[in-house]
Amino acid sequence: MVDDVPVRILEVLKTSLDPKNPWYHVVVQIIYKGIKSRIYTLDVRNTKDLVKKLKVEITKIKMLEYVYGRDELKRIIGGG
Repeated sequence: MVDDVPVRILEVLKTSLDPKNPWYHVVVQIIYKGIKSRIYTLDVRNTKDLVKKLKVEITKIKMLEYVYGRDELKRIIGGG
C-alpha cells in the first residue's frame, strides 16, 4: 500500500550496465477505489525511488478522478 492505495508488484527485473549503479524495471498495477489500472513498468534505482514514483502516479490518478469523475477515470486508467 502506498498512500492507502493498494499496489501490485508483478515483476522486478534488474538491469545493470554499471554494477555499482543497478536499475530495476518494476511491473506494477495500481488498484484505486476498486479500479484496476493497466499494467505498466516503472524504472527505479531503489525502493525509495519506487515509492516516490508510485506516489506521483497515485496523485495523477486522484487528479484525474477530481477533474473527470469516477466513470471517466475507470475508462482512462483501466483501458476500458
